[in-house]
Amino acid sequence: MSRQRFIQFVGAVGALVVTSMISPAGAQTVTPFQLVGHIQSFSLDTPGDTFSAAKLTVNGIQVTIPRNLVIQLPAAYFTAQQLFENAQGVSKKYNESGLSLNDKFPPLAAFEVTVDGNVVGDEYRAGLVSISQQSLNSSVGYIHEIDVGTGMICVGGSSTATTCGPGDTRVRLNDPALDASDPFSGDGRYGKRNPDPPDVCAPGLPGPTCADNPNSRFPDPRFTVDQGNPTVHALTGYPMCVPRATADPECPAFNRPSDNTFVMGADPLVPPIRFGNNTIPPCPACDSRKQAPLRVGDHITFAGTLARDTAGVYVSVHTLVADIGIYTKPGSKPAYVTLEESLLGTRGPTTTCAAAAECQDRLKIEGFSTDPSRRVSVYAVDVARNGAPKVRLLHSTEKVQAVFGRFRYVPPLTAAALFDINGNLKGAPRELMVGIDDPNPLPDGSEVPEAPKAAHGLVPGIYVAPVGEYIFPEPTGVQGREQPALNFQCLAFLINGWAIPTDLPDIKRLDPWPGSASPTFSCTE
Repeated sequence: MSRQRFIQFVGAVGALVVTSMISPAGAQTVTPFQLVGHIQSFSLDTPGDTFSAAKLTVNGIQVTIPRNLVIQLPAAYFTAQQLFENAQGVSKKYNESGLSLNDKFPPLAAFEVTVDGNVVGDEYRAGLVSISQQSLNSSVGYIHEIDVGTGMICVGGSSTATTCGPGDTRVRLNDPALDASDPFSGDGRYGKRNPDPPDVCAPGLPGPTCADNPNSRFPDPRFTVDQGNPTVHALTGYPMCVPRATADPECPAFNRPSDNTFVMGADPLVPPIRFGNNTIPPCPACDSRKQAPLRVGDHITFAGTLARDTAGVYVSVHTLVADIGIYTKPGSKPAYVTLEESLLGTRGPTTTCAAAAECQDRLKIEGFSTDPSRRVSVYAVDVARNGAPKVRLLHSTEKVQAVFGRFRYVPPLTAAALFDINGNLKGAPRELMVGIDDPNPLPDGSEVPEAPKAAHGLVPGIYVAPVGEYIFPEPTGVQGREQPALNFQCLAFLINGWAIPTDLPDIKRLDPWPGSASPTFSCTE
């Protein structure tokens, strides 16, 4: 699930818990903070170091990004140095990130950053950082036109329009060319690959072949779709695509019958009585091994970043959901699943935490499956340094849902999600995985599946995404007392290190540590 020098994943950046900034009268050595705002300035401490520490200013506050910290984007991870390295065009030319308002060529719209950390002494030190062009960025509309030659889509408010009109929004998937190791190398995962930038600028080498063309930054290669998990999908999680030609064998028209709710197969699908008496019609010609095409008239929700070409501003999309209900034949393969929402408490043990803090041992998961007849299991993805991602079963109990295909897991507050089945402390993972049981859950210690593949190179039946929200210790009782520090020592990927793509060394512990000196791997503080 890696591409080039960074890992991709699904999902938009989740909202994080707001931590109070109240401090006691007596100075506290370590105080928690959360900052949400626009990136005003951004610089590297050691530009030649892939894991370089950095300085970031938000709301006038300078924050230290410790060495080895990995920053979360809507569908990718990067170190601070990689954000600069993978900048494009004039941003690369002037050795800037292209994300800061203070850049020579600032972004078309300000980039928002969310930082969770602790103030150590008088220094704001980050533990978790996410960047997006508004974390709640979302737009909706009907598809009016699809240009199969360019992949550009026109979206507007009319449900009947069939051509681009005044006031329509131009939308294009930010879908880079797949690399040489992919069977669909050179293509995009969900449509035509990104066009080449108008100018390619080497860092520090301005010249006549690299003019100060602000459009040379787009499409931004850091804010792409997730090519390992379908961030372009139907409501049920079925992967969808933008046709690359009038007849696209990987995005076939026969996978979209006239009805917008259907089951792939020869037999109709009858939901349980609690979902109503509406039988879902079959599509005998459909092939569940292929993606389903978007078409004119579809109502879609999309999120992305603003970009610009010679025709003007457009939305470079990393996430798109079509209001289509596509189901797969019960018990058949392949079937597909998505992870829409997740929450994880950072307290592991069921024993009492520090008296001043309300510690959470919670887990909440929500998503959709194209095959509601099969159980979906939830896993932690444990990744130690010098190791491969391994799954650890967390839960497999489903609550009764009001929407056919939705699954939701909300176990008791003693979820023990930070321990393995033998009671060994594993810590809070960076990622979670949901998987359709086949017919049983994967054994603990199994590697994240990489085969078989379908739907233009995706692994069906699983979905891997970062934890959307961590619940850190919170104060209880009388307000105005000491605030418990964010217990980053319980996040295994921060304190024990993390394995990343093989073309880079494994990541070590954050330095400087965003908390007390020399912390131990513990979930009780």
